[in-house]
Amino acid sequence: MTWYETDKYRVAKMSRGLFDARKPRYLALAEEITQAIGDGRYAVGALLPSEAELCANHKVSRHTVREAARVLQDLGLVARHQGVGTRVQSSKVASRYVLAMDAIPDLWQYVKDTQLKVVRGKVIQAKDALTPLPGADEAHRWQLIEAVRYAKLGEPIAWKQVYIDTEYSAVTTQVGRRRVPIYALIEQHYGIKTVKVRQEISAVAIPKEAAQVLRVKPGSSGLAILRHYVGSDDRVFEVTMGVYPASRFRYSVELRLEYGNGRR
Repeated sequence: MTWYETDKYRVAKMSRGLFDARKPRYLALAEEITQAIGDGRYAVGALLPSEAELCANHKVSRHTVREAARVLQDLGLVARHQGVGTRVQSSKVASRYVLAMDAIPDLWQYVKDTQLKVVRGKVIQAKDALTPLPGADEAHRWQLIEAVRYAKLGEPIAWKQVYIDTEYSAVTTQVGRRRVPIYALIEQHYGIKTVKVRQEISAVAIPKEAAQVLRVKPGSSGLAILRHYVGSDDRVFEVTMGVYPASRFRYSVELRLEYGNGRR
C-alpha cells in the first residue's frame, strides 16, 4: 500500500459518506463529533462533553474516546487542556496531503497519483549543481529540471530539482507529460537498467524559492529527499532533490530481526 491515508483524510471521507462501515470505532466517533461540530451542536469555543459523558453517550471505552480526541486534535478541530477539558477551536477541517512510501516501486504510484509541472530547465556543469553529483567530473554536463509536484486537488507537495546526465537528455521532453518515473523513461528510451537507488532524507529549513511555490513560510520545517539512480555500469545517471513541507511526507520502513540460523 503506497498511499498513507491519514486520520484526517479518513475522517474527511467519512463525513462525505465515502468510508465503509468497517472503520475503527474511534474513527466512527471522531466522525460523529466532527459532524456535530460542523452542524453547530458544539460551537467554536465551547467544551466537548467530558470523557465519562462521551463514554456513556456512545457506549465506548475511554481509550476509544481518547483516540477520537487525538484525531480531532490532529484535524485542528479541538485543543485539549489539562484540567479544563477539550475545547472546540475550529468548525472546519484543514486539508493536508501526506504521502508515505515503503519501497522504491512505490514511486510508480506516487507519480501516477500526482502531477509534475516543469518550471524551467537548462544544461549546467556538475560543479554548478546545488547538490553533489557522484562520480561526475566538474565539467560534466547535466540537464537540470526544476519542477513542482502537485496532488490531485492542486495542492503543491514538493519542490524538485532533477539532474539528468546529458547522455540521456532526450527524455526531458517527456518529463511532466507522462506519469512515469523519470528513471523509467530513461530505461525505456535507452535500454539501461536501474540496479539501485540510494536515498538520503534530511531535515531542512525550506528555502525562499521553494516556500513560495509550496505556500509555506520561508525557513519553515521541511524534509529534503535526495536520490541517486545507479545503472548496471555503477554510474549515477539521475539525481533528484525534493523538498517537502514536513507535514506532507511520511516515509516508513520495516526492520526485521535475523537470527544466527537465518530464521526471523
